[in-house]
Amino acid sequence: MKKILMTGVLMALSLSSAVKVGVLIPLSGSGSVSGQAAKNGFQLALDEINRAGGVLGKPLELVISDDGSAPAKAVPEFVKLVTVDRVDFMAGGVSSATSIAVSGPAKQYGTFMAWMGAAAVPVEDAFADHKYFFHYHPWAYYNFEAVIDYFKSLRATRKARTIAIAYEDGPFGSAGINDTIAGFKKAGFNVVMSEKFKAGSGNFGPLVSKAKSLNPDILYWIGYDVDALPLATEVKQQNLKVGLIYGTPPSWPVGFEKNSLSENVGGLSLWLPSSPNAQSRQFVAAYKKKYGNVTEEYMAPLAYVNLKTLAAAINKAGSTDKDKVAAELAKTNVPTPFGPLTFTKSLKTQYQGFKTGSWLSFQYIRDDRVPVFPLKFAKKTTVWSK
Repeated sequence: MKKILMTGVLMALSLSSAVKVGVLIPLSGSGSVSGQAAKNGFQLALDEINRAGGVLGKPLELVISDDGSAPAKAVPEFVKLVTVDRVDFMAGGVSSATSIAVSGPAKQYGTFMAWMGAAAVPVEDAFADHKYFFHYHPWAYYNFEAVIDYFKSLRATRKARTIAIAYEDGPFGSAGINDTIAGFKKAGFNVVMSEKFKAGSGNFGPLVSKAKSLNPDILYWIGYDVDALPLATEVKQQNLKVGLIYGTPPSWPVGFEKNSLSENVGGLSLWLPSSPNAQSRQFVAAYKKKYGNVTEEYMAPLAYVNLKTLAAAINKAGSTDKDKVAAELAKTNVPTPFGPLTFTKSLKTQYQGFKTGSWLSFQYIRDDRVPVFPLKFAKKTTVWSK
């Protein structure tokens, strides 16, 4: 009994000095599909890190908190992770709105942020002067460059000329809407509509009715997974005929591909499980072994890369000193399921990871997400419905 008690004490002491990473992600609310996918990716990475010896000779510890997809919940959860749980580093970050909300406390406490998501430009503005902010996900303007490239190809091959835009009224959809409209116009498209909606409301009747009266070639929507099915349902009910419905949610509804309303709907993704590179195949195999299925959500491998690279930087630094870890993370140059990861300057932040070249455009075709652009990665040509 004494031996068992002593072992327990030693284990407790060992864990008490383990490196702690706080993870703030949406496990409920409008971003929960992305958050749940990210949680799986973090836990898969944690398994591999600890099997390989952990961090600084001890098992790495994760403290995961739900931000509820709501700034009002995100701030106290962030502060608790930093001041009560006393995490050494913060990872995660899916929602732009919650990320903006925690930028004040992050700078107040000098928190090291290995931030995987949150693409809106106001997030970049909020963290522009924070020297411990590493951003993995491409910023919205990188995302938009990829969309423009695809739409230009549709103009050449399908004579696409007019675009109707539907965008959610939060920072994710609204922050860069004027630049989006200007970008489409500069690329030679006629933007015939730009209407905002409340994410999760399901109220798309008036919006779709207006789009129908304008007869656009492309319906381009910016929102969350909760908006995909209600929008597709309204399009079907009103018999809106467009060449392509194209969305840019961080994640899509679970099982959306099984619904007939998803057929030929297009979207943007950093990754698909069919991606051919070796790191992607390894991730898919490991994920399937742990969870028994294969995710389509790129937030899972993005979280996986997020934690693996942070852990590697801490080990190379040989300590939890933030300046030393930042110096090592800045040197990152590794292959990932998305392609090579390095950190370079963005327009306003010092450490930006993935950029335009990582994106794929896909369509839902026969219960699957099929890459259609760039052409070198395409499995099929775009199905144009007009």
